[in-house]
Amino acid sequence: MSNQLTYDAIVVGAGPAGVSAAIAMVKGGLNVILLERGRFPGAKNFFGGILYTSALTDVLPDFWQRKPPFERPITEQGYWLLSPDSVMRLMHKSEEYQREPANAYSVLRANFDAWFAEQAVELGVLLITKTTVTDLLRDGPGRVIGVTTDRPEGNVYAPVVIIAEGVNNLLTQRAGLIATDLPPAYVALSVKEYIGLPPKEVEARFGLPGAKDGVAIDVFGDATLGLPGTAFIYTDKAGLSVGVGLLLEEFVHHNLCPYDLLAHFKQHPVVQPLLAGGESLEYGAHLIPETGYDRMPQLMADGLMVAGDAAGMVDALHREGTNLAMTAGRLAGETAVEAHRCGDFSASFLRAYRHRLEDSFVLKDLKQYRHLTDFLGTTPHFMGTYIDFMNQAALRYFTAHDMPKRDMEKEIVGLLRQRRSFLGLAWDMLKLLRALRG
Repeated sequence: MSNQLTYDAIVVGAGPAGVSAAIAMVKGGLNVILLERGRFPGAKNFFGGILYTSALTDVLPDFWQRKPPFERPITEQGYWLLSPDSVMRLMHKSEEYQREPANAYSVLRANFDAWFAEQAVELGVLLITKTTVTDLLRDGPGRVIGVTTDRPEGNVYAPVVIIAEGVNNLLTQRAGLIATDLPPAYVALSVKEYIGLPPKEVEARFGLPGAKDGVAIDVFGDATLGLPGTAFIYTDKAGLSVGVGLLLEEFVHHNLCPYDLLAHFKQHPVVQPLLAGGESLEYGAHLIPETGYDRMPQLMADGLMVAGDAAGMVDALHREGTNLAMTAGRLAGETAVEAHRCGDFSASFLRAYRHRLEDSFVLKDLKQYRHLTDFLGTTPHFMGTYIDFMNQAALRYFTAHDMPKRDMEKEIVGLLRQRRSFLGLAWDMLKLLRALRG
C-alpha cells in the first residue's frame, strides 16, 4: 500500500460523533482523515436542539475559549402537557442554570457542526468534504483496511475505520454489523421549523430577563394528536426552533402528513401566540433512530467501529443524542489510539470500545430505557388518555364550584373511570414502571 493514500485512521461522517472521534485520535498522535459527504459539516443537518456541555468538555476541555456558536443558555426547562384547549406546565428554573458555561445551550447544528469540525482541523485532522464513502475495503481475511469513495482513484487506507454516518447507516449494514434498514416501528421522523423573531420579542414572550436566558420545552399530548410522540419549543437568539416527532409507523398507520402535524401543533391556542408574527426561515425533517439497547448493531469488527446515530445511540426520553454521540465518538477514538499502541486492530481488541461504553452513561442509560419504545407501541392511548384527564381534572380542581369539595373529587375520579378502568390504570402503570426500570 506504499503508493496508496494511507492514514492511521479514517472517520466517516463529520457530525458530533465523527468529529469527537477524530479529535480524540489526533490528540493521541494519530494521522486522521475525516470524510464528509456534505458541502461542509452541518450542511445536511437542519437541527434546532439542545447541546449538553459536559460531553463537549470531555472532547474539548477548552471549548469555551474557542467561542462556540451557541444560541442561548438553557436557564429554564420542563414539560407541557397539552389537551385540545388547555395545558399543564411543569417547568424548572434554578440559579445553577445561570453559571457560565451553562450545562446546556440551544444550538443550530448547521452552525455548530461547522465550528466543531473547524476545531478538529486546527488540531491537525484532515477534513475532506463533498466526498461520499461508498464501500469498505477489506484484506483477504475480511478485516477492514480502508474505504472506497466517489472520487476518482478515491480509495483511502487505514488500519482502523470509525463509522459515524448517521441514521442512514448503509456502511454499517455493508459491514455486516446490522442486517437491514431500521423498521418504521423504531425510527422517528421529526419535522422542524425555524421561526425568526426579534430577540426582545423572544424574551418578552417567554418571560426571559435577557439574552443570557433561554427556555427548552418538551410537549406531549395533543401536540401529536395524543399519539406516542413529542413536540418541542426551544428559544434561540433571534427565533424559535419548533418541531414535532412521531415514529414512522404512526405516520403511516394514521395516514398523517408530517407538516400537517406540525401545523396542528403551531395552531394550538397556547402555542399560536408565542409564534404570532414570526417569519418562517427554514423547514426541514430528520430521521431519528429509536432502536433501543436491544436492537443496536454490533459496535465493532476487525478494523472497524461505529458510533452515534449509526449505532442507534439516542435517548428520546431525555432528548439526548448529541451528547451520546460525542461520548461514543470520543471513546471509539481513544480505543483506536490504544489499538495503534498495541498494533492490534482485531474485533477482539476493539471490544474495549464496547466496555468503555458500558462503563459510561451511554449504554447504562440506553439499557435502562430499552423497553420504552415498546411500551409506547403497546400502549398507544397512554399520551392521549392520561394527559387529557390531567387537564380536565385540573380544570375541575381550580374552578370554584357550588358543590362540596368531596363531590368535586368524586367527579374527578369519575372523569378517570370514563377513560380507563382502575384495572387498566394499574396495568398501564405497571408496564410503565417496567419500561423505565429496564
